[in-house]
Amino acid sequence: MSENQPILPVLEANNILVKKGGVPVLDIPHFSIEQGKHLSLIGPNGAGKSTLLLTLANLSGNTFSKGEIYFKGNKIDLSYSTSIAYRRNISMVFHEPLLFDTTVFNNVASGLKIRGIPLPEIKNIVDEYLNRFGISHLSNRSAKRLSGGEAKRTSLARAFATKPEILFLDEPFTFLDLPTRESLIEDLKKNLKETGTTTIMATHDSMEAYMLSDCITVMNQGKIVQSGLPIDVINNPANKFVSSFMGMMMLKQG
Repeated sequence: MSENQPILPVLEANNILVKKGGVPVLDIPHFSIEQGKHLSLIGPNGAGKSTLLLTLANLSGNTFSKGEIYFKGNKIDLSYSTSIAYRRNISMVFHEPLLFDTTVFNNVASGLKIRGIPLPEIKNIVDEYLNRFGISHLSNRSAKRLSGGEAKRTSLARAFATKPEILFLDEPFTFLDLPTRESLIEDLKKNLKETGTTTIMATHDSMEAYMLSDCITVMNQGKIVQSGLPIDVINNPANKFVSSFMGMMMLKQG
């Protein structure tokens, strides 16, 4: 590839408008992310982070009012076949693990089974990701008997096991105590680096975004107010809102 040739984004969205009850809750002229990058959507509760995440993952249902989404240059529409094909290339982890009532092994294997992966290969893949997230010893345990941290690890292992092109994370560390949260962030950071998985994470915690991201996109009232390298957003806030919001992170660091 020529040095002057632009790098095409793996995911791009233009003129996104989402309404709920006829009221606009998301207005995004442009959003994009390159292959292998890690981007965090941050902002206060109600800023539109999760709505944008669900819209980009084509999981927003009938609330997607206007706009275009492109995956590797190909437009994604809302038809069943196109939507399914796109979703097979992505994984999503919600703030609640949403595990099936079965064993940890079967939960991590579920996405692979849907994709028709041969059983011997499924076992190898599941074993790998159980090990990556430190839950191999929980393989045969019922999901109902997991702690909050164990359930989060199982959910992440399940998402990574399908080897998605894009991983969407919606407040993945919610309700965890500090030691569990810090340990899980380190494991997630390690796995993102080793797998090179493109990641978009929604969080209200600036520290999480700073630790896990190449790019931070600050949102407020359904709009993107600033996007850039974490250090640039911190040192050169676009307005008083960004300055105040990112300032809270600096206080936590101190």
